[in-house]
Amino acid sequence: MTAFFTSHASRLLALLLAVAALSACQDRGDDDTRIVEWRYDFVTYMGYSGSTATFEYLGRGDSAAIVLRASGLDKPGHLATGQRVLLYYTVTGTPSPGVRDVQARYYTSGNVASDSLRVNTKPVEQYAMHPIKLRSLWRTGGYINLRGQVEYTGHPRQLYLMADGATLDGDTVDVYLVHDLMQGQDSTRFWRNCYGSFYVGEAWYKPSCRVMRVHVRDVVRPQATCYDFAK
Repeated sequence: MTAFFTSHASRLLALLLAVAALSACQDRGDDDTRIVEWRYDFVTYMGYSGSTATFEYLGRGDSAAIVLRASGLDKPGHLATGQRVLLYYTVTGTPSPGVRDVQARYYTSGNVASDSLRVNTKPVEQYAMHPIKLRSLWRTGGYINLRGQVEYTGHPRQLYLMADGATLDGDTVDVYLVHDLMQGQDSTRFWRNCYGSFYVGEAWYKPSCRVMRVHVRDVVRPQATCYDFAK
């Protein structure tokens, strides 16, 4: 599936930050002020049952999965099982020690660029790798996630991770962030927020893989051409 990035996630984050700033402290009219912890995380939508939507949250590295059972959402026809989303929520329950199941309150969610790891079918250098402004790159389980900014062009684009097939069976797997503007650039551009979550498990969980090396063209740190994730 082609990962088309839209401005929806950008608008969503602006909304999240605005609401969080206004609502983090809810004043009851006296000295008792309740602090609410608003969260936004990349999660996987797992389905809907009764009045509860279920999401799977993975912490950094190899943390065990946490199941979020979120109320406050009508049956979401806009979400497909297995879809990665940026979820805005609060935790409403306290799990017992060792229990990886948490009650939550759903507020909204937005799409992120998401795809499974691809493998090149032509030389790597022939793929479009337009630069981005990278803010964060991290792994959660079998996913490589990113937060950054891309130049607005007014057209759909492709954003996905691609492995160099020649390295798939080696101890270091080279992976490239392909950023294809497809229909070119408009004369007037600005930078907008970008979010991506890409499943790389088929390569990462290979016994031979010891390091996954992600190559990114970064405007902010052009000297840092790659980032290593080591087992």
